[in-house]
Amino acid sequence: MPNLTVAVVFGGRSVEHEVSILTAHQVLDALDVAGYKTLPVYITKEGAWYAGKPLGELSHFQSKSGIGDLPGVSRVHLSPDRSARQLVSHPHAKKGLFSRAPELWADVFLPCVHGTFGEDGTLQGLFEMADVPYSGCGVLAAALSMDKIRSKAVCRAAGLPVLDCRWTTRAAWAKDSASFISEVEKMSPYPVIVKPASLGSSIGVRRCEDARQLREGMETALVFDERVLVEPALVNFREVNCAVLGPPTQTSVCEMPSYSGDMLSFDSKYRPGGKGGAKGLAPKGAKSAIASAGMASLNRTIPAPISPELTAEAQKLAATAFEALGAEGVARVDFLLDENNKLFFNEINTVPGSLAYYLWEASGMRFDQLVTRLVDSALARHEIRRRTQFSMEANLLGAGAR
Repeated sequence: MPNLTVAVVFGGRSVEHEVSILTAHQVLDALDVAGYKTLPVYITKEGAWYAGKPLGELSHFQSKSGIGDLPGVSRVHLSPDRSARQLVSHPHAKKGLFSRAPELWADVFLPCVHGTFGEDGTLQGLFEMADVPYSGCGVLAAALSMDKIRSKAVCRAAGLPVLDCRWTTRAAWAKDSASFISEVEKMSPYPVIVKPASLGSSIGVRRCEDARQLREGMETALVFDERVLVEPALVNFREVNCAVLGPPTQTSVCEMPSYSGDMLSFDSKYRPGGKGGAKGLAPKGAKSAIASAGMASLNRTIPAPISPELTAEAQKLAATAFEALGAEGVARVDFLLDENNKLFFNEINTVPGSLAYYLWEASGMRFDQLVTRLVDSALARHEIRRRTQFSMEANLLGAGAR
């Protein structure tokens, strides 16, 4: 049994905050099955960090009582000072300025924060500054993958089929929205799809049938993101997803999700009657109450009902995208399948909901085996990183230096 403590970081300043809570509690259950000690680390919507074993109980997030008032929960932060290399008490905490409680030690950090300030390279940058082992993508891969505009450009350059798109910024739209609408109309006839550049869970996404709806969709999307892209809306398309794990690169079986109502909406994915609560299924034997969180009406077909040849193509393209973006850990690559059975890269999720464990279980890897693989790879990467020299004696400031 592993004698390691894994800190599971979740919540965060993201519109996917609640989804992250559900994912993290599934992961905590899997780590417990795998034999690890766990330390739940919760980031509030305002950005405050709390740590403590009681945060592993989902019921505390369903009540109106304050998380910070729970016995056994401490207000903390992760110091970027690598000499600390751990969670330390926040200046506003009761235990004093920058003191560290022994129970807050963690050997590995496993981020389960979806979206902004978690999946976009910012949290990974903090882990790098603190010099702690962490699972998943590094800074560059996380930032690239979260950015739909840049990730599509990288994948197109790597030879993946990608839909055309046009994008703009909040400032450019405010200055001349008519020109951008004209650009979009030259690119594609209606309908088109509006997407915030760096969000997931269909937040701010809208299908637009004419210029009026396009303008409305842009105004909404630009509330959630500073940059927005527009691409053609495929007719009668389906979604095919494939999970990837690495290094070494390994692909899962594919899935084909189906939706109740509008597949572009948040509600169709996470509310009861939609795709399902935490982007996945409840683990067998899970202790938490996640299984009841909007999953009863889950509807996804695993493996995807497509030909073996198309499955192999999706797996090959998923691995290519994963490697082109420099991803690590576990990710899920989503494709659009048009009515002519042609696949188009849609996006990559580098912290997929439920860590896409349901795809790995269908591929013969249990959830506890998946999290063990992630912990092992985090430790191995950190050990490799420690062999790199980051400073040198230049003597530029010494006596006699010009």
